[in-house]
Amino acid sequence: MGLHLKGILIPLLVMLPNILFVFLGPQHMPKNLSSTHMIFTVLERIGQAACFAMPILFGKKIAEQQGNFIPILMAICLLVYYLCWIRYFAGGREFALLFKPLGYIAIPMALFPILFFLLLGLWLKSYLFIMPAILFAVGHFVNSWNVYAQIK
Repeated sequence: MGLHLKGILIPLLVMLPNILFVFLGPQHMPKNLSSTHMIFTVLERIGQAACFAMPILFGKKIAEQQGNFIPILMAICLLVYYLCWIRYFAGGREFALLFKPLGYIAIPMALFPILFFLLLGLWLKSYLFIMPAILFAVGHFVNSWNVYAQIK
């Protein structure tokens, strides 16, 4: 356990487009979207907070890891995630673009950050990282799929 720049960079890289999103929110957001059960939002937020905090707290552990194919897969997930964000911003910030499929992948902007954090847990061989990623996955998938199904 301990702080390290690599541990700070991991959540920051995932959060960067979301920071832009705060200032450049979506256009043409539907007004009558129904929400899922609150438990899914709670799971999403708990998992999300842990996924962002754990790399910071365990930065030294991350910095000590040997490189293999998993960080490459993490980088690919991040790249696809960024491409989806570029599609959103370049497409006039249309709300529907946040949920637009990428080929056969129905909700890529939900899938790729989750895969990123799951891969981080696998790379570290740590249930301490995998469990929050699973909580985040359950909540984020259900909430995202709910919106996707309503706007589709």
